[in-house]
Amino acid sequence: MNYDLTLWHLFFRIVERGSLTKAAKDLRLDPSVASRRLAALEHQLKVQLINRSTRKLSLTTAGTMAYEQMRPLLNEMDGILSDISNKSLAGKIKITAPVNLGERYVTQWLTLFQHQHPDIIFDLVLSDKCMDLRHEGIDLAIRIGKLPASSLVAKKLGDMVGVLCASPEYLQKHGTPVHPQDLSHHKSIIYSLYQNSHPTRLLFHRDHVTEQVELSGNFYLNNAGAIYQAVCLGAGINAGPAWLFNEDILSGKLVRLLPDWQFPELPVHLVRIKSHYVPSKISALMDWLVLCWKEIEEQV
Repeated sequence: MNYDLTLWHLFFRIVERGSLTKAAKDLRLDPSVASRRLAALEHQLKVQLINRSTRKLSLTTAGTMAYEQMRPLLNEMDGILSDISNKSLAGKIKITAPVNLGERYVTQWLTLFQHQHPDIIFDLVLSDKCMDLRHEGIDLAIRIGKLPASSLVAKKLGDMVGVLCASPEYLQKHGTPVHPQDLSHHKSIIYSLYQNSHPTRLLFHRDHVTEQVELSGNFYLNNAGAIYQAVCLGAGINAGPAWLFNEDILSGKLVRLLPDWQFPELPVHLVRIKSHYVPSKISALMDWLVLCWKEIEEQV
């Protein structure tokens, strides 16, 4: 039986958007046309894939199996056909990255890549939450921190170096810590999405000495940009990424604390869904991002 691949792509979009109407809009179809095409796919397969109701759509058992098994196969086929038909890199790449890293660096990196490959279309989703790549149809993700065990394929970009800093105004009012244990008596700004089960616990190293400190968190924030603002406004001390604070430390707007002590670096990875065939556009972008990450490392 000859299956129309556009019907499968419509089915995937409906599942990922959770709405036939939204999927139809994405694909520039009238909802009634999308509904008929979904029915045509189900008729070909002789099985119902999606339960329809006025409130929401839900996958049948067959629909769940079809999505989980067919989605990676069609992704690979799309990549192969694109590579066969295009001499240059072309097509859409959906990528996700942390919000402030994306604003400061990733958008620039993708723009430069697009200048070299103008037929590439980017869909960049900035989110500090760990998105489901398969469900959201994401080709590539930039993830900071230790990765949990999964079937995803990861390629390490490098390590994110951290610095401890505060504003001169805060230090003038509360004093300057001279030893890691002094931090337990200071106000600390805590990243609330930190993967560690003890977000207020911080390990410092110097030579062969290790100090574990329990920070006194008085301000919890789930966004690096908001943390930056809070530090600059004198709300407290933060142990955050060097790329976020370095410019202000160099200008004197912020003060780096305990520079002789180091705390653990966080690994940064590119993550994608496992597949037998990786489209050339994805491979090329991954290689490009590895080179771009060196820009951050050289600034530390």
